[in-house]
Amino acid sequence: MERSDEELLSLYLRGDEQAFGELVKRHLTTVYSFVVRFVGDQHDAEDIVQETFLKAWKSARSYKEEASKFKTWVLRIARNTAIDHLRKKKHVPFSAFDTEEGVNVLAETVPDSEELPDEKLDRTLNAETLNHAMQALAPEAREILLLHYTNGLTFLEIGELLDQPQNTVKSRHHRAVLSLRKALSTQ
Repeated sequence: MERSDEELLSLYLRGDEQAFGELVKRHLTTVYSFVVRFVGDQHDAEDIVQETFLKAWKSARSYKEEASKFKTWVLRIARNTAIDHLRKKKHVPFSAFDTEEGVNVLAETVPDSEELPDEKLDRTLNAETLNHAMQALAPEAREILLLHYTNGLTFLEIGELLDQPQNTVKSRHHRAVLSLRKALSTQ
């Protein structure tokens, strides 16, 4: 039976070094996926993710299970680390899905490898359209949409992550969806 995040963290705090490694393995993809889309640069994302887990490791004793899930806690650390990084760069990247090599991360992660070529082209064009529309959004709106749709967080979890009431998150989500629709309709 698989142990919960909280059980693994408790084991780590009692001296089991392997337990924290298991937590990192379990959440690495989720954290990296969020960060790379949020900052728009793979190399920066790798550094941010490494710093995120280092901060989580250093502050493991401050984690409070009753306040939030471990996943939400570590994503909050990742978000704050990414924001600090963007502040240091003095700009927010506009291309959240394109890598330096010109590869569209969203299009490359299409799970169905059995698509027909014309279907794949349509999907790529839709991904590009979505990418351009997402770029037109304010970073706060893009963040809400990424956390909810890409990372699968609930509005309650997003609220915990952003330290905002659930209803505020729902309202921000609604405005972000409306902004995205407007951006898509102009393309």
